[in-house]
Amino acid sequence: MSDCIPRSRTSGGMKRLGVVENIAYDGSVLVRSETAPAVGTPVVDKRNRPIGRVARVFGPVREPFASVRPTGPASASLIGVEVFVGEGTHADKEDRRGRRSH
Repeated sequence: MSDCIPRSRTSGGMKRLGVVENIAYDGSVLVRSETAPAVGTPVVDKRNRPIGRVARVFGPVREPFASVRPTGPASASLIGVEVFVGEGTHADKEDRRGRRSH
C-alpha cells in the first residue's frame, strides 16, 4: 500500500480542502473540510480558479466546516465541487492562541 497517493494531496502544491456542501443565505460558501485552514487562506477549484477566502472555521475538530467568502456571487453550481488551498495553509496552534471560544 506504499504506492497509494493520499486523497488530500494533488499536484502543483495544492491541498484538498473539501467539498462544497451548501451556499448560506448571506452568500457564504460552506465547505466540509478535511483540515482546519487558516482564516484568510485563498480557496480555488480544481482548475485553480479563485473561489474566495476562508472567513471562519467551525464545527467538529475531526471534520470542520469552513465558511468561504466568495470573490463574486456564489452560484448553486458550486455545491458538490471539490475545493483546494495551497500547501501548508492550515491553522496552527499559534494562529488560534488568544482567541475566545465563543
